[in-house]
Amino acid sequence: MDHKKKTLLLIGIATIVRCITAATIELGNDEVYYRMYAQYLQWNYFDHPPMVGWMIRASTVNLFFDNPLFIRIGAIASAAITTWLLFLSGRKLNNDYTGFLAALIYTTTIYGSIVAGTFILPDSPQMVCWAASLYLLIDIARYSNINRIKKKKLLLFGIIAGIGMLCKIHTAFLWLGLLVYIILYNRQWLLQPVLYLSGILTLLLFYPVIKWNIDNHFVTYLYHSNRVDVTNSGIDVNSLLGFTAGQVLYSNPVIFFLIIPATIAAFKNELPLLSSQKKMLLVCSLPLILIALCISLYKNVLPHWTGPAYSGLILLTACYISTKKLKSVLAMPRSLLAACFLQLIVITTGILVINFFPGTLGKKDKLLTGEGDFTLDMFGWDKFKDDFKKIIQTDLQNGSMKNDAVIVSNKWFPAAHVDFYVAMPVKKDLVALGDTNDIHQYAWINTERKKLQPGDDAYCIVPSDNYVDATQLYNRYFASILPPEIIEQRRNGIVCRRFYIWRMKNFIEK
Repeated sequence: MDHKKKTLLLIGIATIVRCITAATIELGNDEVYYRMYAQYLQWNYFDHPPMVGWMIRASTVNLFFDNPLFIRIGAIASAAITTWLLFLSGRKLNNDYTGFLAALIYTTTIYGSIVAGTFILPDSPQMVCWAASLYLLIDIARYSNINRIKKKKLLLFGIIAGIGMLCKIHTAFLWLGLLVYIILYNRQWLLQPVLYLSGILTLLLFYPVIKWNIDNHFVTYLYHSNRVDVTNSGIDVNSLLGFTAGQVLYSNPVIFFLIIPATIAAFKNELPLLSSQKKMLLVCSLPLILIALCISLYKNVLPHWTGPAYSGLILLTACYISTKKLKSVLAMPRSLLAACFLQLIVITTGILVINFFPGTLGKKDKLLTGEGDFTLDMFGWDKFKDDFKKIIQTDLQNGSMKNDAVIVSNKWFPAAHVDFYVAMPVKKDLVALGDTNDIHQYAWINTERKKLQPGDDAYCIVPSDNYVDATQLYNRYFASILPPEIIEQRRNGIVCRRFYIWRMKNFIEK
């Protein structure tokens, strides 16, 4: 079997595994929140550009197939396309074997296969644009001459980069990489009008996001700039160590420790590719990683922020492995076979732990049961819906709550979980009450929903793993708040979480 067919087989097998994973676990905090993006389409959202919401709207066929598999199918399709694009890039750099290795390495990364490849995040469609951009850039970097074909590819890069920025702003680092490359290695491009036209195309595509932020006082960028502002922070070693550990984990430990020597070999010009292409891949990869590393010295940085940048290093690693006479098993280097097995272990263990771990990995005390257990984000919400439905029916029968009572929450999580898994199925509006920095996109979603009127009743649902006291939060909004009803939730027979349900009577408009 040739390497092209092997790559297609790899994509097919990986897609099946991702579909099984997507169908067997509930949506996580971020995913269910992005599902709310799709409910109310905009040109931008509080946290991110619009593409993830558009993708969910499309993959669910206008929200008709509104379940975890179809919500995530855009991520799964994106991973398949990205893998193929990396194969094409590896083939362009060296040969079909290098392309196959690049596809295999990407598939074995936790970020590529799970974080962005199974879970629906802004990273999911961004990776398609990032990989397509690299494919164009390594061709643009091929030799220093500038011809008509390269100009067309630069224009296409501008379009794809613009679409990528509609997925996630991090795509701008590709433009940074290109400009650094041009300034350092091929200044002839600075005299080409097509370079500036390409930049204009990117900005035109991204303009709706800019306009939305102008209209909303640049709320997105104020929020994110605060997340990376290090001017008022001291050095935090734990943050640095956590970020570094996240890089190793998300890359797959086996792959991470192949990337390091491959990157060193690239600096030493020991890889079977043109020096200009090597330089392009390095300047499109290292800036984002190094900047995130520097920020992590002072603040917590989420490890998936740098995920796209590793795709360039993956291509260098594929070139590096292709030069080594490594022992092979099942027609692939043993190191990559080990990475595959580690990936499968992570996926299998994750599914089993999320669905069947007895009790909780987090706190065990009654009030905060499950706090610190990330697996609860993807477990038990659909089951709780049935318990809450019984409470509503009982309240209606005894007249203790009004029929049009809404559900309120004070933060975007667990608001999005309550919204998707509970409020929508029981046909109740969820209204977020709180500061915009707490409720995020719900500040806009609220305008599309029932507005609380004086005298209205409301429920407040609080899971013990994200416990807050609703009485303290809302006593100034309601004339009376009854003591909470507590629903115990069990996993494999042992209590893993408790849901606190407050009944709040007679809203008082403030």
